[in-house]
Amino acid sequence: MADAPIRLRSEQAIRDFYDAFSAGDFATLARMLHPDCELEFPGSSFPNRVQGRDPIIGLFQGVQAGFGGSLRFHHRWAMHQPRSGAGDLIAVHWYTTGRTATGGAYLNRGVAWYRLEDGLVREFLDFFDTEIVAAFFPGGQPATDHARADALVDRMRAFAPAEAVARLQSLRAAQ
Repeated sequence: MADAPIRLRSEQAIRDFYDAFSAGDFATLARMLHPDCELEFPGSSFPNRVQGRDPIIGLFQGVQAGFGGSLRFHHRWAMHQPRSGAGDLIAVHWYTTGRTATGGAYLNRGVAWYRLEDGLVREFLDFFDTEIVAAFFPGGQPATDHARADALVDRMRAFAPAEAVARLQSLRAAQ
């Protein structure tokens, strides 16, 4: 029998979602997603829409693999709005840090909006700096020259939480 679904009913639950992503715990993530969930991104650096739990988990695995398992989420804030009949809403402001397969120290930020169905993620929109993604992964491949990406990351450091900046500095120091 499959593991029971994990229903997101609080702000902490979405933090747990991102912590599972950071840990590479895709089985837990899958238990939080509705089988027919939809993920939508802005920009044109990668697919704008991914439909279905399994393809979304596959995408997440590929993203984490592109960072050698080092991608970590840092939460700035989260909100949960219960709604009867229409599905709860969750929003979160996050930062990510990691090291790409070619050694670039990565930092990005975003805001994601979620609509739940029976406590499971049914739909989410993820808005983040796609210019940074494209600089680290031009044409979908890891960059070997990180000068442009580093410049984009440096302009964002002033906004990032201390935890994310400290991790970025440790990733850079380890290069």
